[in-house]
Amino acid sequence: MPATSAASLALAARLRDRSDDDLAALITGRSVSPGSVKDIFDLAEALLDAHSVDAALAGLGRRTLAALATAAEHPAEPVPLAALAAALDRAEPALAPDLSAADALALCALEPTGVTVWPSVGEALAAWPERGLPSAAQLRDTPPPAALAPVDDTDRRFLDRGAAERAFTTATRIAEIVAALVAAPARMLAKGGMSLPDAKRLAEACGAELDEVPVLIDLAALAGLVHESNGRTLALDDAEEWRRLPLPTRWARLAEAWLAQLPDELHRLLADRVDARWGDGIADFVAWLYPAADEALLGRLRRRGAQGDRLGIAVDGRPSSVGAALVTGGAEAAAEVLAPLVPTTVDKVYLQHDLTVVSPGPLDGGVDEQLRRMAELESAGLAGRYRITAETLGRAIALGETADALLAFLAGISLTGVPQPLEYLVRETARRYGTIRVAELTPEETADLGARTAVRSDDTGMLDAVLVDTAAAPLGLVRVGPHRLVSRLEPAVVLWTLIDARYPAAPEDGAVPLERPRRGTVRATVPTPVDAVAAAVSRMRESSAASGPDSGGAWVVRQWELAIRGKLGVRATVRMPDGGERSFDLEPTGAAAGRVRGRDRVADVERTLPVSSITALEPLD
Repeated sequence: MPATSAASLALAARLRDRSDDDLAALITGRSVSPGSVKDIFDLAEALLDAHSVDAALAGLGRRTLAALATAAEHPAEPVPLAALAAALDRAEPALAPDLSAADALALCALEPTGVTVWPSVGEALAAWPERGLPSAAQLRDTPPPAALAPVDDTDRRFLDRGAAERAFTTATRIAEIVAALVAAPARMLAKGGMSLPDAKRLAEACGAELDEVPVLIDLAALAGLVHESNGRTLALDDAEEWRRLPLPTRWARLAEAWLAQLPDELHRLLADRVDARWGDGIADFVAWLYPAADEALLGRLRRRGAQGDRLGIAVDGRPSSVGAALVTGGAEAAAEVLAPLVPTTVDKVYLQHDLTVVSPGPLDGGVDEQLRRMAELESAGLAGRYRITAETLGRAIALGETADALLAFLAGISLTGVPQPLEYLVRETARRYGTIRVAELTPEETADLGARTAVRSDDTGMLDAVLVDTAAAPLGLVRVGPHRLVSRLEPAVVLWTLIDARYPAAPEDGAVPLERPRRGTVRATVPTPVDAVAAAVSRMRESSAASGPDSGGAWVVRQWELAIRGKLGVRATVRMPDGGERSFDLEPTGAAAGRVRGRDRVADVERTLPVSSITALEPLD
């Protein structure tokens, strides 16, 4: 931590008025170690640390940097906004968003009358020329790169076909990733990145290369479809609803999220240059826009470029009609342009004698969802392919389906009728369903057997098979009779483990099928800040509460102690016995027993003041 400064005391006073969400966002956004934050003063000192300031400046755009650097040229007092706008040759209302962004990151103090740049921020910007970075004058005056080269519009139709194909593929792949995450969340490694087995599983599920998965996961996260929490990547609970939407609508949500991540200046550039090649010209503009960009920021921008390419917004550096509509009119307008370029959904399929189901086009979301209850998806895309097996039918029946309902559904969606082998398999699977029965033991049986669940079957040979099956080994089944096994695990786990192991298991006595236990929680919204950040905010709030108006002046004492440590002067405003107020410029020397001591700079005497009589305390420059 840096030594306590007048700026850190002033910043702490401002931070104290921020909401919990703002403080959490600040800790996260400025990459402050939550464990190092014990109170609001620790956070202020961490934010003004030189390394932290450098990292924050690296992520700012040129307009904000120019405003900060220009204001920092006048450190003695707040710079009026009108004067700053004149120096930057910008309208005052247009300046406010840039300064608000810097104030949100605690790089300056923005007031209605002016802006003050914290000294460590000004010092960092002043040192930029020595590091080969732009000076304040260069930040203000260097124009952006030349206009982008125009696009040859003769092959626009070919370009749009390629863009539509990419948009379709990406939306379809993310839908399959979401479905795979609903079935089982992906484990994240402590050192970062997804575990290799889960990454391979998701790549196989969506038909993409392994190195494509992080790009698609990131795009899904931007769109609020998935989220990483407690070391796992989960599908959020409206992701399945999103999967059922028409493809242009699904794409629009992804594209809108992508667009929201673009810096405003870059968005404006793309919107103004929809008839120009983006490619290398965009890279030059990004370098101008972010003169101090670190690898983390450049990496994010490169990923946005890769995602834009996969969404069909641009193809080989040339904006498509869909991309042009997106940056000028928004996601809804772009979806309207995309709709006639992608295949329409179908609600009919071909049922084949080899028990496969083939869709002649993108399958309607509702039909696809129902079909997945009774079949395994083998390939997704323009022509989806599913396979029906005894095991998949068993799962559907376990979820409450009947043979008649399954056959009626298949007949309703088939262009070729229901093949005889398929009908036989459905009815035979339904007939065999329940050969193994699963039930919860009574309390008396639980006490006697030390188990929770019973597995029963009249077919002793099938129970013999279950006992030696490695897929059922985690259940720890123990034989207690010729037709009965028991397990310490709950009935739902036993039932679905047996079903997944391809046994015709069912609840005892025709009970409603037990709900399949989820391997992960599906959240409705993005969780609140991670525990370490939330804990840091809680500590700061507890400290502030102990320093409130009714705390006996603990807040004043804490400021006084920090001023002593940093050898800072303070201006104390004191309520006098006659009801008036008087200010003293003091050099703090001690604090004890509800009183503070300090040497009066004007009278050159030491004064002792009751903490309860101090109505305001501010650091001196």
